[in-house]
Amino acid sequence: MTPRRVVALIAAGRIEATKVGRRWEVTEVPGARSRRPLSVRSRQSLAHALHERTLSGLEGQERARTAARIRRLRTSQDPAGLLADWWGGEVESGLVDFGTNLVQHALHGDPDYVREALHRPRREYLRRREDLADTVSSERRIMGLSIDDLARTAEVEVSDVRRLERGLPVSRPSTARRVLDALGVEPTALPDLVLR
Repeated sequence: MTPRRVVALIAAGRIEATKVGRRWEVTEVPGARSRRPLSVRSRQSLAHALHERTLSGLEGQERARTAARIRRLRTSQDPAGLLADWWGGEVESGLVDFGTNLVQHALHGDPDYVREALHRPRREYLRRREDLADTVSSERRIMGLSIDDLARTAEVEVSDVRRLERGLPVSRPSTARRVLDALGVEPTALPDLVLR
């Protein structure tokens, strides 16, 4: 870092320093973030997806990036650090939901809560077909699986995974449970799965 850049950071208040004669004596340098903060829109998408436990409402690149970020949080050794970096060290005031609550815990130095919250067993009430379809589709994307990968893991037909993601009837009643087991989701209720 150049001396000119240091003086600019001191002037902006980002580095604490005192002037001693003609020189600056740096008293405190903030810890460097290892990742850039997310844009406001990306933070809102991530907080919403964490709160609602779904990627519905997100499209294309935004959905793929949000899924990858949730996957990264779930597999990270330091998910609280990731959240703190992604939020730039501060959370917007306003509505507090599960997503923003996680960020607040991360910023207030409670990494154990963040880790535990991200690894709680997923229990879902999936009484409606569209809820089942949304859960299967969202979790598959978050886990980074293709439809073929999920079918292979669950030992079901590829066409059945496609049908589940569309809310259509499947070949056997056990198909939905096998797919949900492969995704780590425990259903507390399932829709009537009329056989095709």
